[in-house]
Amino acid sequence: MHNPKKLLALFAFSLFWGGAFAQELSLYCEEDRPLQFYNSQGKLTGFTVEIVEEIQKRLGTKDSIQMVPWSRGVEMLNNNANTMLFTMARTPERETQYQWIGPISSISYGLYAKANADIKIESIEDARKIGLIGVYRNDIRDQTLTRLGFNNLDRANSNISSFKKLMIGRINVYADSKMGVASLAKSAGYQLSDVKMVFHLFDSQLYIAVSKNTNKNIVSRWNDALEDMKKDKSFQRLQKKYAIE
Repeated sequence: MHNPKKLLALFAFSLFWGGAFAQELSLYCEEDRPLQFYNSQGKLTGFTVEIVEEIQKRLGTKDSIQMVPWSRGVEMLNNNANTMLFTMARTPERETQYQWIGPISSISYGLYAKANADIKIESIEDARKIGLIGVYRNDIRDQTLTRLGFNNLDRANSNISSFKKLMIGRINVYADSKMGVASLAKSAGYQLSDVKMVFHLFDSQLYIAVSKNTNKNIVSRWNDALEDMKKDKSFQRLQKKYAIE
């Protein structure tokens, strides 16, 4: 005969873990082609968006993704449990602030000038003297250059704003990724050929960031599902689809 107390304990245990894994999540991203963007039909898509959707499919969940300004996403991530934000560079400043799912991709950052600019930068020391450098407020470019002692940063609320400032001569260079500069130029009303990279800054890896007080088992299951995607090559197929190196 079954022990009623043991059955009750087992039932409570299953409810706890089932609830933990089925926990509703708040998923946020910013617009950053080709990682996450709205296509011509108005559908939210992109490399990381499709990864997140596939992970949820494998885990049997379907929480919606909201596109928000980066500062808003970071605020939600910092102040709420069960919250994810993507795609985020994993930096020393952020390491202990969040939990991490990934890596999703690698990214290379550089300083970009107008194509016809007579600018020569051969070192970080040169970059500190170049005049104003446009950066996206509070993201990896801002944080890294601030840590390196740059006092010539022009902080903007969007990459498009920095690009436009560059083209009208309000800043000397701006910091961007090789992955994003072509689509950013188009979004700002220009072409990739209108700018040139004049100095390589640094490389980083991109992750899905998870709020620190989110159940660790959720993070573990997402990481496991991501690893399964890499093993069965569905991850690589998405890399090819979006031309992610």
